Amino acid sequence: MKFFLILVAMSFILKSGSAQSVPLFVGTYTHKGNSEGVYHYQFDVSSGKVKMQSFFKTDNPSFLARSAQYIYAVNEDESGKVSVLKFSNSQFDMLNQLSTEGMHPCHVAIGIKEPVLVVSNYSSGSLVLYSLNADGSIHKKEDFIQFEGTGPDVSRQKGSHVHSAFFNIAGDRLYVSDLGSDRVVEYTIVTKGTDYAFQQVGEIKLKGGSGPRHVAISADANTIYVLAELTGEVAVYLNSNGQWEIHQTLPIYAKGFTGEQGGADVKISPDGKYLYATNRGEANVIVHYKILKNGLLEQKNVYSVAGKSPRNFNFSPDGKFLLVTNQQSDEIVIFNRDSKTGTLTDSKKRIAVGQPVCVIF
Repeated sequence: MKFFLILVAMSFILKSGSAQSVPLFVGTYTHKGNSEGVYHYQFDVSSGKVKMQSFFKTDNPSFLARSAQYIYAVNEDESGKVSVLKFSNSQFDMLNQLSTEGMHPCHVAIGIKEPVLVVSNYSSGSLVLYSLNADGSIHKKEDFIQFEGTGPDVSRQKGSHVHSAFFNIAGDRLYVSDLGSDRVVEYTIVTKGTDYAFQQVGEIKLKGGSGPRHVAISADANTIYVLAELTGEVAVYLNSNGQWEIHQTLPIYAKGFTGEQGGADVKISPDGKYLYATNRGEANVIVHYKILKNGLLEQKNVYSVAGKSPRNFNFSPDGKFLLVTNQQSDEIVIFNRDSKTGTLTDSKKRIAVGQPVCVIF
């Protein structure tokens, strides 16, 4: 299966007309009228240059996931939906679209071991599991969990807010962040005959008022980096005899910063040596950390994102570039990335697009 996906990815590169060019996809908010939906660009992995190719018109496709030629997008509306798009020859076709049975879905993840899709409903605080057909379309809803809980931040934590669900590399664990109750819940996907279901196997409890949003998981699955949106921090948890223990908490801001926090995204670099995290609010920065041999972090640099409200970010396939979606300034900023030191420098290249939220390759 992995060999097949590699062949498909290679065919996309060849069809693009240049071995240096790969497809790039952007999810956006459309409610202000300055964006149409999901955008496709061609990205030159050598130069970092970008060329607009096409778009698919759909409401508020804020977060995307991709498997070969299939794009999965949440439609972050009050009556949430998840859409399946097939991408071929620079064009999109809608395969199907289902309700998420919740409000404002904000994250989607594709199963690694099983043909499943997981969607997080933010406003209504729920998690949905779908099975997938062989043609990439959604087969049916398999499971649904309504989260319950509160936190000390009365403006943001009156109830559960499921913000994301990430699989580890092996695909045998799923980590679900509930911003509203300050916890990350650990699941496996189990089979019941021909059906699938969530099965809880653990939980990480953060300090009150943290507001977990996203996580990054080490390749050996023994370290989890939890991004806390409300406090603008990254918390480091190490696994000890099957239990997750807090070992470190570092800021996602420069020393002396006292403004509004808004932690957004956290990722490990493709080489596994560095961690990066974005902070919105009044900070508008991306922070670069070195991952030490014991899994702990050392903060190296704090960079301005040269815009407002950095959300999701991603690395080019070889890790040479890092792209940050600045939602409120309507553009994606492209950084050069030094593979040896992890250092970022502004390439001065930009992708102009209304309210970008998610960028994937």
